[in-house]
Amino acid sequence: MGGWLKATDLFFAARPMLHIPVWSIYLVCLHYHHQLSGERFDRWDPLMLICLSLMTAGSYWWNQVYDFESDRANDKLGFLQQGLLNRTQLTAAFLVSSLVGLAVTPLYSVLIFAIFAQAFFLSFAYSAPPLRLKDRPMWGLFANAWGLGFLVPFCVMPELTVHNAGLLGWDDPIYFFLAVASIYSLTTVPDVAGDAITGKRTIAVVFGKRVALIVALALVLLSALVAYRSGFILLCLLSMLSGLLVMAAFALGSDRVTLAAAKMPILLLTLLAAYFYPMYLLFIIVLVAATRIYYARRFNMSYPRLA
Repeated sequence: MGGWLKATDLFFAARPMLHIPVWSIYLVCLHYHHQLSGERFDRWDPLMLICLSLMTAGSYWWNQVYDFESDRANDKLGFLQQGLLNRTQLTAAFLVSSLVGLAVTPLYSVLIFAIFAQAFFLSFAYSAPPLRLKDRPMWGLFANAWGLGFLVPFCVMPELTVHNAGLLGWDDPIYFFLAVASIYSLTTVPDVAGDAITGKRTIAVVFGKRVALIVALALVLLSALVAYRSGFILLCLLSMLSGLLVMAAFALGSDRVTLAAAKMPILLLTLLAAYFYPMYLLFIIVLVAATRIYYARRFNMSYPRLA
């Protein structure tokens, strides 16, 4: 029983709910790519999603090793803090999952291997010294925007050549780079007190909450412009709605509204991906239900929540 419980703890310590943006970005980009190329969803796409999740899981395990104090100050999920897992287990899980995900990528192409190699480097450098990108305001923003917003869309096309580059939709990576950067800036606002106490240097800590909100608003409006000029009307509407929520957060000065502004675009993007791939919605419903049961029983808390 203890082994199964430890494995369950390790699974949820990978923060599967935070994998949803990765999956949703990939699926939305895949849909638009298939519209241009005429291709269809095949067996290689679920494998790609698994590989992306292995890399994402590794990054969250690794991050918790170095965010022990700030997670405790911000009342984040306490797998280490409550002794459910230890640093050695999380480090081993990071290395195994990341290297397995990286090892599969040559089955696709050199390009996919290069993308995952960048993701592995960013996962390591984001949390660990000497770079600790998470404690460098602009580098932290760039690492999130590049790793999730720019690299994931490239995974829909294993081979990129001069002849097929137009099928990628270069505006997809640019749009998601800007959108993810906006969301990252928003997420630094509710954690500013705990981050400041533990010495983290995020955008909100260094420049203040209002500047972080202004940066988020500027980025999300730029993403709306990119989407509009590229003909991605649904993505444009998503960004515009997100912009309205950011303005509300700025006007009200509420961390709850700010958190809702960060989560709403992810929810809307997930619903869009589910519209394109209906089985994805069923998968998300099962994942949310399992996550709520686990956190209710293990931590006596309600998670996930919209705000």
